[in-house]
Amino acid sequence: MINSLVLALLGGLSFLFLTACTPFTADFGSSSPAATEPEYKGTPTDYSGTNPIYIKVLAKYKYRTTAFDISSPAAMGLRSTTAERGIPHCEFHVYDSAGNRIQQGETDEDGYAAFAIPRTQGTYSLKVYSRALNDYIKVSVLADIYSNEPYAITKNFTLNTGNINSGTTVGSPYTGFTTFYAEADEAVSSNIEGGAFNILYDVYLANEYIRNQTGRTTLVSNWWVANKVTAYWKAGFNPYTYISSGSTSGVSFYSQGTNNLFILGGISGNVRTADTDHFDDSIILHEYAHFLEDNYGNSQSPGGSHDGNFIIDARLAWSEGWANYFQSAVLSDTDDVPNTDRPKYYIDTYGYKTSDGDTSGGIGVVFNLAQAAASATKDNISLSTPASEGNFREVSISRTLYKSSRNSAQVYTGTKYGGGISFTEIWKTFSGELSSMTQSLSNTSAFPLPSIGAFNYFLNLNTAVSDKTKWNAVLTEEKQPVDASEFGQVVTSKVASCTRSITGTADSFMAGDSLPRSNHLKNNDFLVFYYNGNGSTINLNATQTVAPTVSSYQMDLDLYVYYLSYVYFEEAYIDAGYKSQYLAKYKRTPASTSMNESISMSGLPSGYYMINVKLNSLDKITNEVNGTVTYDLKIGSNFLCP
Repeated sequence: MINSLVLALLGGLSFLFLTACTPFTADFGSSSPAATEPEYKGTPTDYSGTNPIYIKVLAKYKYRTTAFDISSPAAMGLRSTTAERGIPHCEFHVYDSAGNRIQQGETDEDGYAAFAIPRTQGTYSLKVYSRALNDYIKVSVLADIYSNEPYAITKNFTLNTGNINSGTTVGSPYTGFTTFYAEADEAVSSNIEGGAFNILYDVYLANEYIRNQTGRTTLVSNWWVANKVTAYWKAGFNPYTYISSGSTSGVSFYSQGTNNLFILGGISGNVRTADTDHFDDSIILHEYAHFLEDNYGNSQSPGGSHDGNFIIDARLAWSEGWANYFQSAVLSDTDDVPNTDRPKYYIDTYGYKTSDGDTSGGIGVVFNLAQAAASATKDNISLSTPASEGNFREVSISRTLYKSSRNSAQVYTGTKYGGGISFTEIWKTFSGELSSMTQSLSNTSAFPLPSIGAFNYFLNLNTAVSDKTKWNAVLTEEKQPVDASEFGQVVTSKVASCTRSITGTADSFMAGDSLPRSNHLKNNDFLVFYYNGNGSTINLNATQTVAPTVSSYQMDLDLYVYYLSYVYFEEAYIDAGYKSQYLAKYKRTPASTSMNESISMSGLPSGYYMINVKLNSLDKITNEVNGTVTYDLKIGSNFLCP
């Protein structure tokens, strides 16, 4: 569930924020410059005029299978047994006995390397590499950020007189060589090259899924392939140590803006009992979904702790919710998944099992995207949950997307039916890539900040579903908004007034965390506006319309103005004397039945800003914050309204 890490410096205070799309800021592994990734060589040399011999060899990779039966938790997890798949569309080279590369090419979709070389006796080496750069997939799986070398498996073969005189042709190549493998068992190969090729295969599956679902399958005129991504992975290696030397906290992550994935290979050489992700398809596809978000969507996650069971920043919730959903969508469309229940789940394993009772391996995190919201084990959305709270809950967002994209005649749980929304409509709304339509989350002019609310607003415009009753039922069940009114709504200067209200709640704590956290739904309003640089003043005028239970208590609203790409800053940080580079200006005044606060924008550059009207509930008891405050915002003499 935790998928990446960034070291955020807030003034003199350092916090570790776990997220999935923030670049790392430190590297403790080497002081030497990183080598450049070797040049890709996948275009065959033409030997057709020299009477060559044609050869065809099958390359496969092995992977550990996952036992999954939700009714038998003790049996679930990676197994010591392995399965195998062909290695599709990957670069291969052929070398002679002197080490000269004499041919190169790419495997086909089944993993066959077919090539022509001169009809000369001798010993040769065929190497298949963990990278591809073609119309089907663009990915390099590399061992580390210093050598930037891909993995390779090697097949040595000898051509003798009998081979050479066999008269093989393109249509009937010589196939007398056995299949060769990238291994999954560390006892057979300590590098576990099968892990690298499984990462590559998942990226291939994702590309195939998007192509097939969106109809982009005509190679010449209507084809789709994602931009190149680089995945760093090494057996027994924790990529978290690129950030924090000697750390024992294992994690996979995507580094925003770099097109780099980092996949957990184990910890301190341990691949037997430690958490590993190279055979965890959910994790790999989740991180790849962040890459897609960065390249085709609107990736603005600020990071932050998230465990799938807590109200979090709407941008982080959207990013993680999308990635949780995408892995399930891809796995729902592949024959490699052993049973129909598996694609409903997000699964993160650790170690591997030699038998059902072996506790050396198991499943660390699992949740069902088809669960009813009111009985969900993660991000439970009960009848008492406030409307639109799903906007701030990542697993609820994942469930919403999963349920929305089920066939409207399909029951996903109990008597609840899918929303009938196609993946094409989801992808179009996510990326805008399928047409010239501007109704997509990647179009930041309408909603500069992403959220499930903004996504649903555009999806409602894009979908061809005429009867949206079942889709609306999904949104209602998961308490999801159909607009950006609860986060990132754009306000502009208007003559007519408008009011908003906040009915607050006390600060809460996430399990295992000592940091008090403000409720992003109840205690905050988040409004985006464009400041033109004219030095105007923003005014907050608030009135306590419903008093707290104890009449002597008074509600307390504060006014914050953030730069658009911000990290939310709690009162606890300010009271401790720390500062935030993301906070442009703020005003905090003592509580009163009538609050008036103002912020001059003078000195700030023009551009989009986030206005945060926040109920100060730090260290207050429930009675102090359970009333209602109504307020309006003005800029100059006009009102800031949607």
